[in-house]
Amino acid sequence: MIFVEQVIERIFDIVKAPVDKPEMLWIIIPVALSTFLMTYYFGKYKDEELGWNTAFGNSIIMLFACLDLLRYLYNSQTLALNVQTILVIAVLLEGAILTLLNFLHALPKTFAFGISSGMTINIIILSLIILVYSQLPLDQITAVAVVAISITAIIILKIIQLLQWGADEDEE
Repeated sequence: MIFVEQVIERIFDIVKAPVDKPEMLWIIIPVALSTFLMTYYFGKYKDEELGWNTAFGNSIIMLFACLDLLRYLYNSQTLALNVQTILVIAVLLEGAILTLLNFLHALPKTFAFGISSGMTINIIILSLIILVYSQLPLDQITAVAVVAISITAIIILKIIQLLQWGADEDEE
């Protein structure tokens, strides 16, 4: 029971992190807005599928976000071989590999579009931004809290899409 309480407390720490560290809002707001707008767009146009160009663009966004996080770590003098830096470099490498694979159309379309969707990439980026800026301990409690928040965010975004689909059907 103590573990669950610690996870819930960490969830609250993560959720309030942008209030505690408002400098992260400069990167969180565009990513969160993009996530919401793309979710709404694909909810409204449910028959439209992600294209290679969008998958490619999403992976480039991952690169830009990671470069900003490396800039932040460097400017805050916390760019050292620690878990935060390793996570940022790992996601940067993921973004670079996805960018190359999407550019070359090297993966099966369904798989590539799934891992390069705005929702997938932006949830990863948002989680990473909060973890880096908040400087919360990167332990098992934080990992479970981030997964719980990510799953909750995905569910909320899917509900938004479903509500949009229902609204469109009512108009017809």
